[in-house]
Amino acid sequence: MESDDQHKRGQCEQLEIAWKILNEATTDLASRIATLPPDIYVSLRGAKDLIDLCKSHPKLAELAPSTIDSHEGYCVACCGSDIVARIKCELRSVEDILILKAVNELGSKDAMKLQGKIMKAWQWTKPLTVTPYPPQRTGQETH
Repeated sequence: MESDDQHKRGQCEQLEIAWKILNEATTDLASRIATLPPDIYVSLRGAKDLIDLCKSHPKLAELAPSTIDSHEGYCVACCGSDIVARIKCELRSVEDILILKAVNELGSKDAMKLQGKIMKAWQWTKPLTVTPYPPQRTGQETH
């Protein structure tokens, strides 16, 4: 049976893949427009530091909120002692800022291309789909 620490480490490894894709998207966008808000870089650095901490800390359950919050980022003090939630928050902040900046600077067509690339970042972290029981009726059933 997988422990909570092992589960969180697995999630952090998945989030590292998302981080790499978002980092590449940031580099790509930065090469095409004049400036990106510094919040993007703060969140990327903070998320990477937290991913490294998650992968190396001997007992994640013993991480105090203050230890997690000591890493810079946009989401400081919002996730308590849940390191995975904090990393997701930082990465979602990067995503939001990138998309808004792309729409404003490049237009919706380029922003949609960027959105498609970013969506790949999250495919690694999505849980399995669960079918609700009983199945939802569509009104199309034949009797």
